[in-house]
Amino acid sequence: MTVADPVFSGRNPGLLLSTRLSLALISFLGCMLTYAMRTNISFAIVCMVNSTAISEPSFNLNESAAVAKSSCARHHVEDLATPSHEDTLEGEFIWNKATQGSILSAFFWGYIASQVLGGYLAARIGGRIVLGVTILTGSVLTLLSPWAAELHVYVFVGLRALLGFVQGVYFPAMHTMWSQWAPPLERSLLTGISYAGGQIGNMVVMPMSGLLCKYGFAGGWPSIFIILGLVGVAWCSLWFCMVADHPNRHKRIATAEREFIVESLSETMGKDDEAKPDIPWKAIFTSPAVWACFVGHFAADWGSYMVMVCLPSFLNDVLGFELTSMGFISSIPYLGYFCFINVSAVVADKLQSSGLLSTLNTRRLAMIVALGAQAVFLVASGYCGCGQEVMVIVFLTLALSLSGAQYSGFIVNYLDIAPIHAGTILGIGNTLSCFAGILSPLVMGWMTPNGTKEEWQSVFWLTAVILVFGATFYVVFAKGDVQPWALATYGQQKKKNLPEEVTLIEKGLDGLNKEDEEKKGFY
Repeated sequence: MTVADPVFSGRNPGLLLSTRLSLALISFLGCMLTYAMRTNISFAIVCMVNSTAISEPSFNLNESAAVAKSSCARHHVEDLATPSHEDTLEGEFIWNKATQGSILSAFFWGYIASQVLGGYLAARIGGRIVLGVTILTGSVLTLLSPWAAELHVYVFVGLRALLGFVQGVYFPAMHTMWSQWAPPLERSLLTGISYAGGQIGNMVVMPMSGLLCKYGFAGGWPSIFIILGLVGVAWCSLWFCMVADHPNRHKRIATAEREFIVESLSETMGKDDEAKPDIPWKAIFTSPAVWACFVGHFAADWGSYMVMVCLPSFLNDVLGFELTSMGFISSIPYLGYFCFINVSAVVADKLQSSGLLSTLNTRRLAMIVALGAQAVFLVASGYCGCGQEVMVIVFLTLALSLSGAQYSGFIVNYLDIAPIHAGTILGIGNTLSCFAGILSPLVMGWMTPNGTKEEWQSVFWLTAVILVFGATFYVVFAKGDVQPWALATYGQQKKKNLPEEVTLIEKGLDGLNKEDEEKKGFY
């Protein structure tokens, strides 16, 4: 038995100027900050390191290396061999490539360790506290980053790992929040708005870091961390003043909106906002619907991480783009990604609310578009020849942009199949998908030792296979309704273990309560 697609006939008070929309917008800013704090190091490290003091050749491209690259890249070998002084920012730290790699990867080693914890804590103490403390702590760590870097590189690495651990709880906790706030027919839109902030964070931090490196205060690069940290602290003040864990606890929400949200979720979440759900671990790990989300999650993240990691290298290896132009070009796909996340969310909710597609088929369609289209355009970009640089950028932009439909696919599907446990299950899925972020750059490096066009074609074909497999697995095993083990049965396991006398007393009290209610209604 499963619960059919939730349909609530109550009057919708409207989304515009609503409390749930304000939550989505504040969450958008929070997600933007978390991504900016995460990726700022990728750009800050360029102006933190004194590359001329490192005894490693960086632009010594010999003839054999040039021959290995494509004809497009060979046209630019001389440009790469003689970078202009204006484009070179020399920092104060003498960190070799291995040390820089440790700094860049430290965040993800911490990030992978706290995913499940986020959903668990949010379910127990509420998403408001967990999310607020997460960004507040992350902001303090970001403010301390310049001091840590100057103290010792290992202190800096440890701080970045701690930042990753703290931020690892963000998405599972946010999913727990939306399980209490998002009506079923608005889930795609509200979660899409919230999580789209991450892509804006990536876009904003790129040009901002470049400008602050050169013109910022406190020596340039420290201002990157200081500004983000201060903005994060300010955001926390806004968050704690305006947000509540549940509509029933919000002080300023309109009565009509509160009743609409609570009633629309009552069938799957219950009306008791104080109850704490028992987590059915065995049912979670043996559910095909959950594994459909896990596999789709891993495949989608593999594709996203591959584009994020490989794009600059591919532009340099195959197309021979100058290093100075890569920052701008690399940011173009993220703008399309941000736009399509929100467009696909609106379309998905419309398809559901109009009855054209069921919840399950809406999620299936979103995943086919997200993973299938990404596979097609990635492979196509690998076969563009010299002089077709614009087509490559168009294909890569379409690949990443259309993958934004995943936010209306597996991501919101966690809320469809198990709203009570959505944060915990998303945390598990995020943990598994973190391995995609760790493995994909290693695979890319192993498959492209010479950076030739043919090697990159192999990378894109492998990624396409993973994407198609993920989409197929998801379409076959996904569900669109609440699974029986995820219904609002709080404390059922504990009640089973109670003595029979206690159970009879509870039933008697329930009967008396019903009689009292009937009498009140009669009089």
